[in-house]
Amino acid sequence: MIGVSILGGGFMAATHAAGYQTLGERVRVVNVCSLGEERALRLAASLGALHVDSIDEAVSDSGVDIVDICLPTHLHRLASEKAFAAGHHVLLEKPIALSVEDADAIVAAAESSGRFLMVALVLRFWPEYVELHRLITSQELGAPCSVSTYRLSPPADWNDWMVDMSRSGGVAVDLLVHDLDQMNWLLGRPTRVLARSPKPDHVLAIVEYEGGACGFAEAGSAMPTSYPFLSGVRVLCENGAVEHAFSAAPAVDGGNVGRSTSARGLRVYRANGEATVSVEGGDAWTAEIAHFLDSVEHGQPPKQGPPSRPVRRCLYHWRSTAQSRAAEWRRCR
Repeated sequence: MIGVSILGGGFMAATHAAGYQTLGERVRVVNVCSLGEERALRLAASLGALHVDSIDEAVSDSGVDIVDICLPTHLHRLASEKAFAAGHHVLLEKPIALSVEDADAIVAAAESSGRFLMVALVLRFWPEYVELHRLITSQELGAPCSVSTYRLSPPADWNDWMVDMSRSGGVAVDLLVHDLDQMNWLLGRPTRVLARSPKPDHVLAIVEYEGGACGFAEAGSAMPTSYPFLSGVRVLCENGAVEHAFSAAPAVDGGNVGRSTSARGLRVYRANGEATVSVEGGDAWTAEIAHFLDSVEHGQPPKQGPPSRPVRRCLYHWRSTAQSRAAEWRRCR
């Protein structure tokens, strides 16, 4: 049985904890590390885990194999380096870090330790996005030409650190990372990015890719409080197009994604007509965790969530243009 330490006691820590519980006897949460908030204490109790308030104490537990980091982003480097130094594998909630330097340091710590690092990008396990990737890479619609995405939310008011750019990185790093990763997954290596922030907490960006494909993304947490959480993706290919749209009410216990009544599946458009491609339901966070457990159990690096250098650099060049609110091309080195 694999032992896990969860660092964090908020919404995402609870979401990951539910995934571990679903996987039953494969895994056991050994401890939950937080500063002692009542919610975190309840989470530890529900898991039959020890509550600790020190990262050093959490990672030094002899029963721990994996450290699952669900802390505010500015703590990712510190927590990751401590976990790798203690000899553990790390599942790191997105985004990887606040800067290229911190991201590179995390990857270096993983490489020197010989342990696995996976950045938890849940859309890679979301059934519609999994099917979208299969459809595009199969070339059933020909080569992809462009990807358009949107990810829009009311203000992130369920905790204090999300609205603090020095701790979260803001919309460009924390929210838009989902769609940037999807564009890279579908279109390959990014080469240049143009980003603009017409108002705080709202970003528009264009990304160019090797081979000539382009991506366009809009993301923000500046929508009115009455606005639902909305996200979507559209891919135009040589011989057709495919799209997926999602909407949800705010989460009742924190976070920006609550109950959804959106239709499942993808809409595929060809010259001879349109059709719905159905997908099987399932919890993407549990699938994400199971993927990492599989990697650890079989001693094989995870295939998803790779912290590749071009992606890291493109993300933070994007962030810098968005933060300055200046329209400016930046190359992704």
